[in-house]
Amino acid sequence: MPASHGHLLAAVRAVSGHSLTTYVNAVADRHAALGHGHMARRREKVARWEGGVEPEYTAQLAMADIHGVDPGQVKARGWPNWLLLALPGPDVAAPFTPEVTISALDDLAADPARADASDVPLMPESVLRALTEKWTEHVQQSIRRGEKGGYVGGEVTSAIHARLTGLWHLDDSLGGTACASQARSDLRMVTRLLRHARHDGQMTSDLHYLAAEYARFLGWAEFDSGNVPQAHRAWHAALRASAETVDPAHSAYLLSNLALHAVYDDQPHVGADFLSAARDIAGTKTTPIVAAMIDTWRVRATAALGDGQQAAQLLRQAETEYERAVVGDEDPAWAYWMCRPSHMAETGRAFLDLDDPATAEGLLTEGLASLDQGATRDRVLYLVWISTAQARRRELDAAAISAGEALDAAAIVESGRCDDLLGELASELRPHSAESAIGDVLDRVGT
Repeated sequence: MPASHGHLLAAVRAVSGHSLTTYVNAVADRHAALGHGHMARRREKVARWEGGVEPEYTAQLAMADIHGVDPGQVKARGWPNWLLLALPGPDVAAPFTPEVTISALDDLAADPARADASDVPLMPESVLRALTEKWTEHVQQSIRRGEKGGYVGGEVTSAIHARLTGLWHLDDSLGGTACASQARSDLRMVTRLLRHARHDGQMTSDLHYLAAEYARFLGWAEFDSGNVPQAHRAWHAALRASAETVDPAHSAYLLSNLALHAVYDDQPHVGADFLSAARDIAGTKTTPIVAAMIDTWRVRATAALGDGQQAAQLLRQAETEYERAVVGDEDPAWAYWMCRPSHMAETGRAFLDLDDPATAEGLLTEGLASLDQGATRDRVLYLVWISTAQARRRELDAAAISAGEALDAAAIVESGRCDDLLGELASELRPHSAESAIGDVLDRVGT
């Protein structure tokens, strides 16, 4: 039986640099050293394992010992799931299969403390690029095969969709920190359904969509909270879940979330590349609103790279796409927040990056006026960047008023991202601290 290149063991073997022959010899040697006796040294044995045959338990213990995996995890996780622990760092090298997806979702939902607590992101640029490139290739292959995804299901999935919608709006009002626990709890419920419930066809596709969107949202909530390693871990699981269903719009949205984070993390070149890939995935298989969303975030990434001409062109393109939207378009439910591209907060911030505070203030002020009343976290973003633009234009009284309003709104939002932006605003205002109004705002920020 030929070895499967999509099997976890093949990934583990590749990472550890073993051929079929050297691997079976290593396992046989460790098997004997552990006191389990002699075993055959035929390369075909490893090929059968990778083709779907489960190794004897003692052979698995020998493999676990080679890779430094606790033998208790061999029994607890079962074959082949325990092999995830044999991969270095996050299990991004694992193949895209339903088994690996469910294991990744299990770990994400059950153990919020597993991510590295250091300041180094869990997935460096090279690893993140490799994962998304492999995932993008998988998604594109699925689309080409003409598989269909859908959002229909039974009463259970309908109820979960309703919970998910409520969580989106709760995040708008309260920020990501307040929503992460509920997202993880609901994701645990969806993962249990995927693992234990009877489902096929449309129901399976819908459950994988729910898993992907909950994991995406959890990544967004952790990003908004300022927990970069946790956000990357969640988005990793989301990529796996989304690979099990074909939804070009949601795939593009997920990749766009990763891209926007990269821009915030001072990696605009990564963000621009990911957004271009998201645009390619969405292609013509999505609505004008989704296309406008992606291109609006591309405006921000391009501006951060200093390319004002390209940013302006992308904004015109996004506006054209937005104008193409008509009543009756089957927009995804998650796109409810998309407004006119020129009114989005990220667009105004883009013009700050391009040293054009006057244009930034005008766009942000118009956007703030059209903002939904419940979008408190976005209100903070708009006001922080309006105040920044006003300070750069030496309109210090106006900047102080806007900053004060931003602080008022931030008082009911739990968002590490907003806290960071308020800190950046304080740095922007500090050179003008002699102005009494600015000094009062700086005192409030400090408090």
